[in-house]
Amino acid sequence: MKTRNKLTATICIICILIISSLTKVCEANASENVTPGTPIRLGYVESEEYGSFTQLLLDIAIEFTYEGSISQSFAEKYKDVNFEEKLSSGDTEKLWNDICDANVAGAKYVFVRDAFFNLDDMNEEDYRSVTNRDDVDIILSMGTASGVYLKNNEKKNKFMNMYAADPIDSGIVKSETERFDDRSFALVDTTPYIRQMDAGYKFIGFKKLGVVYEDSRDAYIYSGIPTIEAKAKEYGFEVVYENVDEPVTDDDYERYYDELKQAYRKLADKGIDCLLVTVSSIEYEEKMQELLDDCIIPKKIKTMAQDELMPVANGVLFGITMTDCSESANHVVQQIRRYAEEGVSFDQLDMVCETTPKIGVNYTTAEKVDFDISFSNLQLVDYIYRDDKK
Repeated sequence: MKTRNKLTATICIICILIISSLTKVCEANASENVTPGTPIRLGYVESEEYGSFTQLLLDIAIEFTYEGSISQSFAEKYKDVNFEEKLSSGDTEKLWNDICDANVAGAKYVFVRDAFFNLDDMNEEDYRSVTNRDDVDIILSMGTASGVYLKNNEKKNKFMNMYAADPIDSGIVKSETERFDDRSFALVDTTPYIRQMDAGYKFIGFKKLGVVYEDSRDAYIYSGIPTIEAKAKEYGFEVVYENVDEPVTDDDYERYYDELKQAYRKLADKGIDCLLVTVSSIEYEEKMQELLDDCIIPKKIKTMAQDELMPVANGVLFGITMTDCSESANHVVQQIRRYAEEGVSFDQLDMVCETTPKIGVNYTTAEKVDFDISFSNLQLVDYIYRDDKK
């Protein structure tokens, strides 16, 4: 009897030691992620100023108002702002400063005023100021170029890349679940261009698609050329291309627009029945309608926007949303909180976020190019634009 009691006592002691050991390991793992009581400091870097980048940043800040780290007055100030439909130069930096002004004292998350960067406005030799900083813990990264730069050069802090056209092909992360190191994160949706091409082909029914893009590896990826080629084989439509170099300075835009018009004319002369307006440097509000009026609309050529709905609001016939900033922001902030508050390892956060697409049509353009939208297709449309008004 005494022997049995001793054995039971020994087993109990061993169990207590194992539980204690596991608890310490869990605490150690959590402490590797975040120091208790220390706020997570957030920085920001974008490849360029772009409406969807700015809108996603705004929606991330709104998510932090729900969490309590950003004041409610900030949400009230920006409740009717939509940067995807209207973005002016300098809006993103102003938004960042307003977010920093709205930091709540003692909050779990802090936006760092001096940690805002736009790579498009910087010389390459100054890029090093973006990385390995002492005043940030996580960098919010927008666009392919910023994600690639951080992946190659950030050795100290975590970063979360969003709005890369293809974060896997561009080398920011290995796959939907694998990183190159434990500092990396990229918002991944492997099907946006597929959804876009499927919807556009079924809605418009084109036979010969014209595409203009810059002859570079980055543009080949963010213009979705591999998907276009795959869908051409699947559906049997023809694709014809023209290449135009993107502008490198503000003074280069006149050359860019002249060459873009020439490219559109060449495609029209080749008999395209639909033009895909790819992601590019077009200033939609100022130039989109002018570019289309030059030779595309007069020849009754239909148009499809790759860059979501802003081109549609400014004259392109058809487009769909490939992302939803509100949904993406919610996903990103959830992952930040899992890392900061639940002790989930940064390299185990969920990178996949597929959002619900929405269709937009410019009805004024449809009338100009004699495109009759069937009643069944009209029922699928979420946004209808007339004379630049939704």
